[in-house]
Amino acid sequence: MKYIFLTLFTSFLINCNIFKDNEVSVISLERTACFGTCPVYKIEIFNNGNAIYNGKRFVEKKGMFNFKLSKKEIKNIFKMADKINFINLKNEYYKPISDLPTSYIKIKSKKIKNYSGAPKKLYDLENYIDSICKRKL
Repeated sequence: MKYIFLTLFTSFLINCNIFKDNEVSVISLERTACFGTCPVYKIEIFNNGNAIYNGKRFVEKKGMFNFKLSKKEIKNIFKMADKINFINLKNEYYKPISDLPTSYIKIKSKKIKNYSGAPKKLYDLENYIDSICKRKL
């Protein structure tokens, strides 16, 4: 009897779409605080196009917001990452300067911490992700 109940309950959960369709985070961008009014937020984009924005401080939209990116938009981010050779960039960029925000950018399994001194092409990628996502909010 327990097995029948467990089977029926599991079937119910799956049919109610409680389990996500294998969402995997493939892109994320987080910007941290500084001593001033630097925007603090995180964007996470999943393989199926679902995305989450969490605005914390000094942003136009505070709170959690869900939005959707097209396959083409995600593909374009990947193309730009490939073009700048993202996978071979350093894992961390740092110069001893005070009061700067840090950005964390992840494409697939590669994550980069950018405090200061990163190449312009990395900043361009971060800004490109921002521009796509801000249009959706």
